Amino acid sequence: MLEKLRRFMAGRYGYDQLTRFLFIVSIVFWLLSGIFRFTPFRRVYLVFWVLNTAIYVFAFYRMFSRNIERRAYENDRYLQLKSRIYPKWHDFSKLHFDKEYLYKKCPHCSTRLRLRRIRGRHKTKCPKCGTKFTVRVFWGDK
Repeated sequence: MLEKLRRFMAGRYGYDQLTRFLFIVSIVFWLLSGIFRFTPFRRVYLVFWVLNTAIYVFAFYRMFSRNIERRAYENDRYLQLKSRIYPKWHDFSKLHFDKEYLYKKCPHCSTRLRLRRIRGRHKTKCPKCGTKFTVRVFWGDK
């Protein structure tokens, strides 16, 4: 059976990062359609169900496609877009969910400084411009 699947997939594009993303989005739309199925918002259910089905079909189409160059181009475009978005999300999560460090900007040159999260009032010096300033860490910041 495994050999039959291997022969079927020979010359086809297969699974990549964009296909994984499409399957995840499809699952999200499937869950949303399930939430709205038994509510007065019946049309919202249909919209999510149609989107779920269309994305699911497109993901399988990409996997079984023989146009490898085109699918690789689509995946490269997706990865370029992801590389522009992901660092912003990573910075946001680092700034707001880091338990050990506090991130503050220098009031003079706006350089982001990573400081140990110790409660109280502390004096620090910016390594870039040399400005000395006070940082307060509140009880709720830990």
